[in-house]
Amino acid sequence: MQKFEWTDSLSVGVPMIDIHHKELITAFNDLSDAIEQGTGASYIKKLLTFLKYFTEWHFEQEESCAAKHRCAIGETNQQAHHRFLQIFSDLRIEYRDSGASEAIARKAHAQLADWLVSHIMTIDTQIGICVRHSLKNQSS
Repeated sequence: MQKFEWTDSLSVGVPMIDIHHKELITAFNDLSDAIEQGTGASYIKKLLTFLKYFTEWHFEQEESCAAKHRCAIGETNQQAHHRFLQIFSDLRIEYRDSGASEAIARKAHAQLADWLVSHIMTIDTQIGICVRHSLKNQSS
């Protein structure tokens, strides 16, 4: 299973957001480990519970940060978060209806992990640039 390693390219440069992203990457890597060990079907329930609460909280924090610093990418970020929550909701239904299959664990890993890395690289890094620019202007 693909694992993700935290690198500088994933850093947004906003400590709170980077810490949250590291937690999410750790959760996906834990799912990778569980799938490799043949326990992905049972672990996915734990991951889905964690993600339900953590992503809602994280998205709220991230969106508030973008709004506070008037980031132009803020609306795009909210839309991306909404899409993630829809994908997530669909996966939760599939998981429930499948009886907790290993295939759903693999599908969840692939879809959610790919979304996360892509989102960090394309949108969240722009929030980081905006926040740093805003803070620089405030200190001038």
